[in-house]
Amino acid sequence: MPESNPQDDDQSFPVRDYERLLQRVLMAMYPDAQKREHVESQLQRYGTEIYQREPARVRLVSDQPYDEKQLEGLIDLACDDYRDLLVEAQYPLSATKYDLRKTDPDQYRNLQAKEKRDYDDWLNQILGEEIG
Repeated sequence: MPESNPQDDDQSFPVRDYERLLQRVLMAMYPDAQKREHVESQLQRYGTEIYQREPARVRLVSDQPYDEKQLEGLIDLACDDYRDLLVEAQYPLSATKYDLRKTDPDQYRNLQAKEKRDYDDWLNQILGEEIG
């Protein structure tokens, strides 16, 4: 079952099957099975505790071509508070401009739309196809 977004009324990111997306991204980024298994084992550090929500979504945004130390730092950040990682990865424009939601809703929606396009572009580039 697809995981939900942490912002209940935020429609900028659709509910997606992040587990399926994660597997596709891992296959595309790490065609070498040994390297992929190593990265997967690192990503598995997040999501082992009941309070570590949305593991596939968090692992997906953590899964970029980082060196070992950077990946470890991202997983540590997620283990501390996964929302920090998601905000940085998916909401870099609107996260600090929450007041715009009330003062200029159109501009706020435009920022969210750009964030969604940028995130989708990142996924499309990795997968070599439109994810929709």
